[in-house]
Amino acid sequence: MNLYTWLATHARVRPDKVGLRFRGKGTTYAELYRLTDSLGTALRKAGIRRDDHVTIVLPNVPEFVISFLAIVGIGGVATLVNPAYTSRELKHILTDSDSKALIIGHENVGLYEAIEQECPQDIVITTGEEGNFSGWVQAGGSGIVEERGPDDVAAMIYSSGLTGYPMGAMLTQGNLDHQSDLLRLCMDADDTDTTLTLIPCFHSFSISTNLLSMIRYGGTAYLMKKLDFKELHYALSEGGVTAICAVPTLFYGMVFHPDLSDIDYKHMRSLIAGGSALSMEVFQAFKDRFHTELCQGYGITEASPVCSVNNRHVENRPASIGLPVPGVEARVVDDAGRTVEPLETGELLFKGPNIMKGYYNRPKETAEIIRDGWLYTGDLGHVDKDGYLYITGYKKDMVITSGFNVYSREVVNVLNSLPGIRDSAIVGEPDPMRGAIIKAYVVCDDPSITEDDVKKSARKQLTSYKTPRKVEFVSAIPRDKKGKVLLDLLKHRT
Repeated sequence: MNLYTWLATHARVRPDKVGLRFRGKGTTYAELYRLTDSLGTALRKAGIRRDDHVTIVLPNVPEFVISFLAIVGIGGVATLVNPAYTSRELKHILTDSDSKALIIGHENVGLYEAIEQECPQDIVITTGEEGNFSGWVQAGGSGIVEERGPDDVAAMIYSSGLTGYPMGAMLTQGNLDHQSDLLRLCMDADDTDTTLTLIPCFHSFSISTNLLSMIRYGGTAYLMKKLDFKELHYALSEGGVTAICAVPTLFYGMVFHPDLSDIDYKHMRSLIAGGSALSMEVFQAFKDRFHTELCQGYGITEASPVCSVNNRHVENRPASIGLPVPGVEARVVDDAGRTVEPLETGELLFKGPNIMKGYYNRPKETAEIIRDGWLYTGDLGHVDKDGYLYITGYKKDMVITSGFNVYSREVVNVLNSLPGIRDSAIVGEPDPMRGAIIKAYVVCDDPSITEDDVKKSARKQLTSYKTPRKVEFVSAIPRDKKGKVLLDLLKHRT
């Protein structure tokens, strides 16, 4: 098997069907196949081999899709990176992943140049008018598909900074094969669908649900590089979008932004909110304004990512994250690993074809999170008598903001490395738009340091969503005997 064969098949049986839309331009399956075949052939000639890691640092643009499919086609592993990352964050991934090639937007080349001597890449391909990407796809292809097995890694996405640095979650061909069919199984999607692909494709939710589902079915992925409400209005009213799988932040904007007040969502086959908790205020406001309901789901990168959803074939319980998706089992266990009774709180576990192969070169951490085939999510919740799952909290020390997981240890490590800062801790402060924002408590030895100083210094090492938006100076960080921050006591300090 190889996910790439889906594209090859559609290029043969429906060559003129538009597979991608971007800024008013459509790319047919025949053209998409030609471009990916050419790039894959060029990468192979340049020395990229089976299981080699190629890092992609691109937003939602056609070059991302072409690169991803070309890498997978030749049997490589596409390592997906947020283009908003800092040089420090990119350096960690390039080094940790043993990356051999880099595909990056020309506007971000400076990020790589700042660390090039420490993690040189054999191949650097740049997109944009000043880049060399077009040169790499000029030569004709030679039929790049490499036979792969379901346990072979197709993509790697860095997640879970519990160690202070993210680790590479290895997602296999079998993982992504399972995930790419969930829109059909849960929401009746088919080749007539168009997905709004606004969530960045470096995010497992988007690459699996928005992009690969359409490549599998022969549908269309409507790519948006960034949130622009005028373009979004066009996509939803005239762009043929029938499926929106996005974070609650986007649905919040749909409710309250005046440019979208006249959109009719009743014809949409899929309206799925995931990535962070869907507030009942947003759910009800969307229903009141547009007379249709959002369906909440749940995922985690280590599960490729979707584990459960309120699918269209059952009752929608908006406060719930739904039922386990086909092929996936769920359990709720106590600290001793015993399954708890319905409505009792415990840790959510999942098992099935969606569970990652493991963390790259991290056997110890892999063994801690996957035990007897069960993925220990670190999320707390319960199951009701009908099998619907609910999230009630987090066992892991993190904050979810705008659909992104921010692990405390990574942010604290950066804050504590700044001159004049002796100790720090972060919390999530509720925010109606983002779900939560990062607030830092800082113990400072230098009284001249200001809140703005801390935020600016942190931003040089952390991408924007990880950077504290608020900073409060305190005399000490309260901790228990094991060194765990006493968050409730910290929040009530003045």
